[in-house]
Amino acid sequence: MKISYIPNHMKQLNIINEPKYYEIQEKTFIVHSKEETDFWLKTHYGFEVMNGHVFYEELSTDFVAEVSLRMDPKSTYDQAGLFVMLSEECWLKTSLEYIPEGPSHLGAVVTNSGYSDWSTQNFSNELVKQQLHFRIIRKKGDYTIYVKTEQMGDKWEQIRIAHLIEDQGNCPIKIGFYTCSPSTGNGFETEFFNFTIEHI
Repeated sequence: MKISYIPNHMKQLNIINEPKYYEIQEKTFIVHSKEETDFWLKTHYGFEVMNGHVFYEELSTDFVAEVSLRMDPKSTYDQAGLFVMLSEECWLKTSLEYIPEGPSHLGAVVTNSGYSDWSTQNFSNELVKQQLHFRIIRKKGDYTIYVKTEQMGDKWEQIRIAHLIEDQGNCPIKIGFYTCSPSTGNGFETEFFNFTIEHI
């Protein structure tokens, strides 16, 4: 079974940390993030922040989740993508993170036992406002993360395989799309074109 949430099934989704504003349009969903929001725990930077914005479904099955979006980033580390959470100490996110001086980063943060790690690959700032696609496949507690850009056509690129240590394979988790703005600016706007979950 595959469910497409934007625009007709948005009311089925729950929210972690309400953004500055959000709006359902005819075919898209607009989210404007609050400033000084992020998801990150302990490692390297020495701070813990769990106040980013997530629109999520909760389920226990294996799945394929996908989101398509277009960002209009303004400040360092403005980001949007997919988010998975078992608890506040066990979660992952994948996104484009904007670096004004370039290059920006496509990547993933995986958090286990309250410690976050961050893997990245460079992404040209000339392309940050194009439509991007992210995919996460959950299978028996393991997560495979993919990205697709306009330049890649229909081809998905695998960027990470990870395990969340609290995932026993059939436990309930939160899966959704997210956005946040770690800097002190005014946040930014993301247009989400679709968000789908297919149970497998």
